[in-house]
Amino acid sequence: MVDCAKIPRLACGKGDGDRISNLPEHIIYHIFSFMETVDVVRASAVSRRWRYLWLSVPYLSFDYHTIWSDPESRWSRRKINDKFKDFVNWVIFSQNGSVNTQRFRLCCWDYLASYDNDRTIYRWVSAMARRNVQVLDLSIASLYPFEFDLPHSLVTCDSLVELKLSLSFHVHRCFLKLPTTAGFIGLKSLDLQSVALDDNLFPEFISNLPLLENLCMLSCVFPELKVLDISSTNLKNLALESIVGNDNAGNDDAGNYKLKIACPNLVSFNYIALAPWLPHFAFESLNSLQNAFIDLDDYDEDDMENERCHALSTIFNDFREVKVLKLSEAILLEVLDPDPAHEEPAFFSTSFNNLKSLILSAGPGVCLMPSMLRLLDCSPNQEALAIYSPKHRHGYNAYRKTPNKAAISCLTNHLKTVEIKHFSGDMNQLEIVRFLLRNGHVLQRMSIRWVADVKNQVKIISRIMKFRRSSSSVVLKFLDPKPADDFSDYLFDDEQKN
Repeated sequence: MVDCAKIPRLACGKGDGDRISNLPEHIIYHIFSFMETVDVVRASAVSRRWRYLWLSVPYLSFDYHTIWSDPESRWSRRKINDKFKDFVNWVIFSQNGSVNTQRFRLCCWDYLASYDNDRTIYRWVSAMARRNVQVLDLSIASLYPFEFDLPHSLVTCDSLVELKLSLSFHVHRCFLKLPTTAGFIGLKSLDLQSVALDDNLFPEFISNLPLLENLCMLSCVFPELKVLDISSTNLKNLALESIVGNDNAGNDDAGNYKLKIACPNLVSFNYIALAPWLPHFAFESLNSLQNAFIDLDDYDEDDMENERCHALSTIFNDFREVKVLKLSEAILLEVLDPDPAHEEPAFFSTSFNNLKSLILSAGPGVCLMPSMLRLLDCSPNQEALAIYSPKHRHGYNAYRKTPNKAAISCLTNHLKTVEIKHFSGDMNQLEIVRFLLRNGHVLQRMSIRWVADVKNQVKIISRIMKFRRSSSSVVLKFLDPKPADDFSDYLFDDEQKN
């Protein structure tokens, strides 16, 4: 038993008892790395030892929204920007210029980039480049169109490893001028959000980044998009979401473009398309691909004519070696299960012999059984299945009885884990549970996470517990609701714990 009298008391602010102040300097800097710079400066008043630490802290984070409490009730937006600029200038140019900056984050309005030809942001970025910045995160919100030119000092900054640039716009697009000379020789991660790009310069820009491993593009606009070519010998992770070419909007060619990907070391590919911008895929050398995710957002039957369904079905041949596959409702219903009257889908004939984990997404009430069976049937070594039914999706089709199928190999020999999220207990969901319990001969665990506000849980659980089970060792778990996560970030519960 521990003698409480022998446990030393924690004294605050006095001598050796001030444990926080006595922490090693690198640990204090690590703590500061999670704080806004304005809070780091304020913290200098807490301890004499901390008084001047902010002058050499290698992590800088400036956010227009968090420096003051409710500033717009006291000052005009222009005044707020002037005060924000004064504070950032004071910190940056007061610091020890010989200290390398590990991360610089800036969130501000466009006054500092475009108003009256203000070059303030460019001066800050150039200062960070001189300090060998490793991670640069710029987020500029705009009400008006403007062009952002990457400073030459940043392009030639050999220390830069990660670059994130978001040019949020409300009406007009904000154009990112890409460098025409070689640079970014150390860049490994590039994240572009809400930027307009030249589709003629972009392919060469990407192919000239020798160490690029991660590329993420969200809501990017290509004004004259016909072919989007992404070719990179070193790229491992590629995520594209809501890529559009707005100058074609309203024309017959709207949504028609070619997406060419030639990345021999690509491991993970995530693609989320916003109707009607569904490309014609052209993949080359995807020998290393292990994880694939295709989500068609806001698509319905009118968007999915036969030509598009056929174009989508062809990409499965390029995914046949993947280990993890995530598919959304439009793929499941329109490509894998296009017509209930047909015994087999007209557009699908791929086998996934290496597939270990299958993740499916469809709205409540959607009958996933036919498409799920086809995927299970062509994935003989599959070990895990997850079904995700986000409440915000409103898809629906009628209940359909499970068709008679011969024994499915993965159910007989390999499928061990099933997870169902946002479970409401409707007929289609119950049919899936019943089928998997009855046919999963080596099933070890089935977890069912409720959607919020299911009032007859006890009755549903009682019904499920009466279903026949082929595996004597299967464990059923019924879990409380959790806030809806993003399907694009979905992981199995075991993966989330690790």
